[in-house]
Amino acid sequence: MLDFPEPYLLAPSSLTPTALQERAEALLAVTSPTVLAPGDAVELRGNFLYDAWLVRLGSDAASDLHAHESGFGVVAVVTGALRETRATADGLDERVVTAGEMVATRPGDTHRLTVEGDGAVAVYLASPPKRSAPRIVAATPVAAVR
Repeated sequence: MLDFPEPYLLAPSSLTPTALQERAEALLAVTSPTVLAPGDAVELRGNFLYDAWLVRLGSDAASDLHAHESGFGVVAVVTGALRETRATADGLDERVVTAGEMVATRPGDTHRLTVEGDGAVAVYLASPPKRSAPRIVAATPVAAVR
């Protein structure tokens, strides 16, 4: 795990997507995906506010279209690309998220992530912490991410 201090004046029960994105940017600056095999995950940070995982996704990794029930999340792409399909009031919107870009989720957001191309490496942050690696890194072709 990374060991650098984070200032807290108050201790909320979870961090907002904006606060998670700030932490993701800091982790992207010091993260190297050199030794991960597809499906591997390494915990970068874990505390009472959030956890952060470096994950390597194989070319067949995907999630089902799912709704986030609680908490906030950010997926920051380190290498490769992910396609996000997000449900909106007008239908489904798609976008490709490339290295250096992020996907943020709030409770009630409904989306799907699929790997574009040969694979991707991403930092996954969740608040409150889930205390386990995101399930999209499972070896099966389709796994749920929440």
